[in-house]
Amino acid sequence: MILKFEEWLVDQQHRDDLIGDLARAPGMLAENRNLSKRRMDEHKNWADIVIGFADSGDIAVFNEAWQEFLLAKQAAKNAAD
Repeated sequence: MILKFEEWLVDQQHRDDLIGDLARAPGMLAENRNLSKRRMDEHKNWADIVIGFADSGDIAVFNEAWQEFLLAKQAAKNAAD
């Protein structure tokens, strides 16, 4: 199974930092999102979501969160191999 950003982000909601704040933001909840039906570009879809409600500080937090997610995704892939 490939780790998805949404799954990773839900697991970050308990954090007491800016990534936790981003994970708890109402605009990040699945029921409030409208992702493209075309072939999924996960990073672009999430970047568009954040840009839709964010200020410049949230974009930097998203970039940091995305990098942490990529590390977690790679670790999950390595564990599965």
